[in-house]
Amino acid sequence: MRFAAIAGWAAEKAYPVEFMCDELEVSVSGYYAWRGRGPSARSREDALLTALMHVIYEDLNGNVGRRRMRAELVVRGHKVSVKRVHRLMQAAGLQGRFPRPWKRTTIPGEKPVPAPDLIGRDFTAQRPNERWVGDITYIKTWGNYSGP
Repeated sequence: MRFAAIAGWAAEKAYPVEFMCDELEVSVSGYYAWRGRGPSARSREDALLTALMHVIYEDLNGNVGRRRMRAELVVRGHKVSVKRVHRLMQAAGLQGRFPRPWKRTTIPGEKPVPAPDLIGRDFTAQRPNERWVGDITYIKTWGNYSGP
């Protein structure tokens, strides 16, 4: 973190490198060694996983959360934790779809009257189309119904 700060200030030529290293209590040789190094193995693996996550995200039409993403990565041979997947998804801006909260659709009036049991809880029939039973209260439709 200190080396990154020094690199930023050095690029702006705000202060000499030796001065910044001295003030932040790090060695000048340590700074130059850090600057000469490439990305760490962890960073390279994170970049690979992030690219793979983008592919999985597209394959599943954006309908994937961190647990399902982890499962897909494990199937593809990458053993990672849910926390790491969450961190990488957050950094990449990948977000799963959240189910909408359950909404109560049938609200009884002030004095509700129970529906009569016309078949007496006897669901057996002697022939087809003799007894029809159903509850259409919670059938999901894609259109808007404004009512009668």
